[in-house]
Amino acid sequence: MSVPAAWIVIIGLAFVPALYAWFNIVGFWDPYNQTSRIRVAVANEDEGWTREPIGFVNVGAMLQERLEDNDQLGWHFVSADQARAEVERGDSYAAFVIPADFSKSLTGVVDGTFTRPDIAYYVNEKNNAVAPKITRAGATALDNQINSAFVATVARTLSERVSEAGASLASTLETGQSELVGAMGRATSGLGSARASLEGLDPQIEGAKASVSTARTALSGIDGAASSAEASLGTADQLVSDARTSLSSFSSGLSSSLDGLASQASQAAAGAASAGGTLDGGLQGAAGAVGGLLGEASSINMANGQLLADLQGLPIASDPAVSGVLGSLSAQNTAVGSAITDLTALNSSISGTSTAVATALDSMSSAASAVSGAVSSGRAALDDQVPAISSALDQMAASSAHLRAALATARSLRAQVSGLLDQMDSLLDGASAASSQSAANLGAIESDLSSASTDIQSIASSNSLTALAASLGVSPEAIAAFVASPTSIQTEAVFPVAAYGSAMAPLFTNLALWVGAFSLVVLFKLEVDEEGTGPLTSAQKYLGRWMLLAVFAVAQALVVSAGDLVIGVQTASRTAFVGTAVLVSLAFLSIIYMLATCLQHIGKGLCVIIVVVQIPGAAGLYPIEMMPSFFRALHPALPFTYGINALRETVGGFYGNHYALDIGVLGAHTLIAFAIGLALRPHLVNLNAMMTRELSQSGLFVAEATRVPSSRYRLTQIISVLADHEGYQRGVARRIERFERRYPAIKRGGLAAGIVVPAVLAVLSVTNAAEVPIVLGAWIVWLLVVILFLVGVEYLREALDRQRLLSTMGESDVRSLLRRRAAGARARVMAGAAAVTASLASVFDTGRSEAGEEEPPHGADTEHADEDAGADEGAGADGAGARGGE
Repeated sequence: MSVPAAWIVIIGLAFVPALYAWFNIVGFWDPYNQTSRIRVAVANEDEGWTREPIGFVNVGAMLQERLEDNDQLGWHFVSADQARAEVERGDSYAAFVIPADFSKSLTGVVDGTFTRPDIAYYVNEKNNAVAPKITRAGATALDNQINSAFVATVARTLSERVSEAGASLASTLETGQSELVGAMGRATSGLGSARASLEGLDPQIEGAKASVSTARTALSGIDGAASSAEASLGTADQLVSDARTSLSSFSSGLSSSLDGLASQASQAAAGAASAGGTLDGGLQGAAGAVGGLLGEASSINMANGQLLADLQGLPIASDPAVSGVLGSLSAQNTAVGSAITDLTALNSSISGTSTAVATALDSMSSAASAVSGAVSSGRAALDDQVPAISSALDQMAASSAHLRAALATARSLRAQVSGLLDQMDSLLDGASAASSQSAANLGAIESDLSSASTDIQSIASSNSLTALAASLGVSPEAIAAFVASPTSIQTEAVFPVAAYGSAMAPLFTNLALWVGAFSLVVLFKLEVDEEGTGPLTSAQKYLGRWMLLAVFAVAQALVVSAGDLVIGVQTASRTAFVGTAVLVSLAFLSIIYMLATCLQHIGKGLCVIIVVVQIPGAAGLYPIEMMPSFFRALHPALPFTYGINALRETVGGFYGNHYALDIGVLGAHTLIAFAIGLALRPHLVNLNAMMTRELSQSGLFVAEATRVPSSRYRLTQIISVLADHEGYQRGVARRIERFERRYPAIKRGGLAAGIVVPAVLAVLSVTNAAEVPIVLGAWIVWLLVVILFLVGVEYLREALDRQRLLSTMGESDVRSLLRRRAAGARARVMAGAAAVTASLASVFDTGRSEAGEEEPPHGADTEHADEDAGADEGAGADGAGARGGE
């Protein structure tokens, strides 16, 4: 330590890592308050547009005016071509181009011709990784500016119109109030008249019901008349049949019976005519009664229609309740009119049936007259006229059949007319009920109108309308400002951090402490020089060197944290900030020192890999939730996670037991690192020695020589040689021969696996970008597996070579190794016993304990014995190697 250059290096180790933290903290001190230096080009080509009722609007000009007062970004205004050129050259990070029809498209929403306007946004993502994110935030701000400007313009215009309307609202309200009261009075009077008209419909409806009853009575006589007519028709049919029989059987003596036949025909015709007249009279009576009833019903229907039309013309008809009632009455009245039309058509068919009956009777009378004429005129030529008489009889029979069909039709029509009369009764009952309900509804509406009129008069007498008119005179500018931004966000920081640099200080301080600890294990010797100290155990060497490095690690932590405070990093507790930096530095040193001593160059490489993974995986810059799943999975296991969180507590403020938990986890990392280092280092010394020798032989690396007292032969190997020297030698030779035969293939396979698998993973990362972090993690793990595999193969080869050297030793050399091993074991037992005795003595006799402190430590003798044994073994092995070489 008397060499000045060593002090220069030591001081450099204390300050150089700190410079990394200080420069980064200062560089990131307040970048987001410097965004006004980010150059953004704006090209405003908007020509404006005139659209009623808002008038002429140029949103682009309003936006430019607002951006000129906005210092969030470095806005500057150029032409569209120049804006695009600046972005391509990298002079501006982004550009916005507002088109010429921007205002025209935007104001189209006023009259329904809206077309969403577009602003062209150009960004050069090559210039910087963060600038596009900032300019996109500027694009959002620009969109908000446009929205607020346009909404404010529309709101200002509308409020001006409302303010203008408010000036004349008072007089308009007074005039409207008087007109409304008068209209409501007229409506009340009209409703009273309508209700009286509806109440007058009840007598007419009762008269119509009486007419329906009379018609039903007339229809009941139709069945009797039809039965009499059918009986007469049966008699006539029988007479015609008898006449045909007599005509064919007694044609020679028919002359004497012609007078009787004529008389009988006249009587039958008279009887049928009498029955037909009775039937026709009944049908005509029923048709007349139904026709009169339908006429009255049609009159009532037309009166109802006129009344409903008058009601719908009243002002009160616009009321939803009144309009619903009038609509229901109008639908019912239309249904009654349709039923009356159907009944009128059916009554016309009854008249047609009566006409058909009269025609049939006329035909029968004509047939009877023809029979009489034929008898009186054909008595002389009876033989020639018999066919004519037979034809006349046929006509009479046909007429009888027609008359019988007409009677059947009359019977069926009678049933239909009876059904229609029943429907008429039902419709009249419904009309009576509807009339009563309508009268009641009109009475209720009349009462409501009267109450509403009273309320309107009360409102007119109060100051409500005056207050309303006054409220419409609010400032249009105030309304526009409120509508453009109706809400505001009140930010209340929890654990506030004044500067961005202070927020980043935990990350950069942790990085500086890790880099500083790594620099210590790279520049300092990790192997302890035993000159002047005597033999030392592996644990003593491990802890001794760690304590030396810990002194410099603490110095690094003090320099870094003190410099952070000088820079101005915010802290909730300066003492806690400095103390936490010291604890974090010692934890990092324990991890790095364990890897470097146990695995040497491989461990140092792992230290670099770990710090690379910790930067994104410890949530030092971005929230861990934004990171890929690979880093989210590693986050809880990384030392940086707890080191950064602990320092954040000292910077922003403490909450609950978070700080204690973070320090506790860091302490657990430290204890685990010590446990691994103390447990594995004695078992890895031979591997480290082999790695050191291999690296030294390459001529490219600086490798520190590894000297460990435990690098001796195992006791079982020594006993095996003494028991069967030649057998042991043959066994070792067979193992070496088998291994050397497979060694080239094993080595080529390991190298191929170390190249092929990473190449495949690289291809997968290209084809599936979303899984790049997972592929990267798998790539790192695989390379470590391959390296450890190759190192293990080399270590196995080294062990076989050492066994070969042991097999070439002479028996005296092997026995010497055994004696020295036994001597070392005895010395360790005696030293252990002496240590126990000294401990017991110190309990009972303090003076004796103090005197015992002046005695030489027994452990040193033990270690000397072990060292001597190891040296002898090494000498024996070297001698055997020399003999083997000879």
